[in-house]
Amino acid sequence: EALGLGGGSSNPNVAKIAIEQQKKKTDVVEPQVISEELLIEGVEEPVRPDGEPWEPIDFPTVTSLRLSFQNIIEVSNLNNFDSLTTLRLDNNIIDRIANLGRLSQLTWLDLSFNNIREIEGLDQLSKLLDLSLYHNQIEEIKGLDGCPNLNILSLGHNNIKDLVQINYLRRFQNLRCVCLDGNKVCQNDSYNQHVLAYLPTLKYLDYMLIDRKAVQQAQEGYNLDELTEVREREQAEQAKRKARKEKEAVIEKLKKNFLDCTEDLFEDLFSREIEPENITVLTCYHTLKDTYRDDLAEDIKNLRGWMEERNESRLKKASAFEKAVTRAENESEEEAFQMIRDFRSHKKKVLAQIDRDENATLKPEMEAMIQQLLDQLMGLENQLMANEIQLQESIHEAILDFEAKISEIIKAMSEKAGEFFRLLEEREKTFYTSLMEGSNQEIEAFAQNQDIATTDNDTNKAKYLSNKDEMVQACVNFNEAHMSLLQNKEDDMTSQMSSWRDKFFERHRERQYHRNRQRVMDVKKTIDDCRAEIMAASEVGDEFEEGDAGAAY
Repeated sequence: EALGLGGGSSNPNVAKIAIEQQKKKTDVVEPQVISEELLIEGVEEPVRPDGEPWEPIDFPTVTSLRLSFQNIIEVSNLNNFDSLTTLRLDNNIIDRIANLGRLSQLTWLDLSFNNIREIEGLDQLSKLLDLSLYHNQIEEIKGLDGCPNLNILSLGHNNIKDLVQINYLRRFQNLRCVCLDGNKVCQNDSYNQHVLAYLPTLKYLDYMLIDRKAVQQAQEGYNLDELTEVREREQAEQAKRKARKEKEAVIEKLKKNFLDCTEDLFEDLFSREIEPENITVLTCYHTLKDTYRDDLAEDIKNLRGWMEERNESRLKKASAFEKAVTRAENESEEEAFQMIRDFRSHKKKVLAQIDRDENATLKPEMEAMIQQLLDQLMGLENQLMANEIQLQESIHEAILDFEAKISEIIKAMSEKAGEFFRLLEEREKTFYTSLMEGSNQEIEAFAQNQDIATTDNDTNKAKYLSNKDEMVQACVNFNEAHMSLLQNKEDDMTSQMSSWRDKFFERHRERQYHRNRQRVMDVKKTIDDCRAEIMAASEVGDEFEEGDAGAAY
């Protein structure tokens, strides 16, 4: 009989295992991996009605698994436990957290009493609430970023020494219970105050309920300068995250309008990777750059206004088209349903009239009625198929017609994009010409007044202004980089437009293909079922019972 596995002193199986091991003093428990046998024995929930182990195991339905006290050397073979919420791997010889990425539903993980040195491999466990790493060899609190909802964390009896390690836990806003008992860090005189100052939302520390007055005192009197700096840094990070989310929302909205390539366009044009250091020493450059920025902002504003209006129209038309197609499909389907209902009602009445002579054979007039019913069934099939063909043809024509309209809209938008980028190219030529003229004037002025212009603070300026060929080449390279970037942006914008159009209509054609195939199969099944019922009724007479012909419809 398979032995159920235990995992704590409250479970009588633990004592039973211990007794069995005592009996086998000459035996050595060899390190082992997680086998199917261990998995079968370890299933705790759901429980079989007879209390026996699950065999074979239905991995996706298991919610609780205990693999304690098994001398397991590594975490493995857990990929199919899609519903697992509780996993106990305590009291083994595991030295590395790994292969837990598929356990996305896990809320409770016990890895206490192992040989783990580093917190890792938890990146996918976003639902984890309770984590025990008690009695391992961990030196650094880290690797928990993938578990933002942690509520209980046990790190007692590890090798954590420094108070600063505790600061990492500030990011877990739902953390209410922390155990660090048995670590060297607890021997620090400031341990309690540090925890209460840096983790003010905790309710329990090392199994003890926290006094809220002690928290307030720690907040007001412990490491005030450092704590203030930490709070300010966190606020700055929070502001950055908020700005990043807002930026992502802006980009997402612009993407819907094929305008995301216009966001940060100026920053792209004048990034450090593109902007030569040579030209930054030119006095004229900064004025030209500011003018470029202002003109570009106005151009982008005008483009967005026009494009957003056209895109709103495009999206409304697309939505109306999809609704019209769905409406036509539903109307056709309802018409088919009604035809089938009518036929079934008629069929039932006809079959109820079947009568036989004294030899249990159909009377001639009954045979004629059956044949007529079969002919009507064939007519129904032809009508259903004709209606489906008519629907398919009308939808096909609607798609072609709408595709032509959308292509006109996309064409107008592409032309507008082209106008925008031609305007930018003209601005770039003006910028480049002005930059070349300004650089030549400043280089000549520098050459004539070199002794006066050179000071201890402008060695870079002297270096670049004294080399005309290098400055000219820098301006040329800058212009070429700008023109290339603008071309890439235009290609990206027009490509997005074409891609949306192609995918939109490809999706609808594919959907119609599969819908049509399904409808044809449904019609065939319905007709075959009706025919089978008619033939069966003609053989058994009044024993006929109405079937479910048309259910597929």
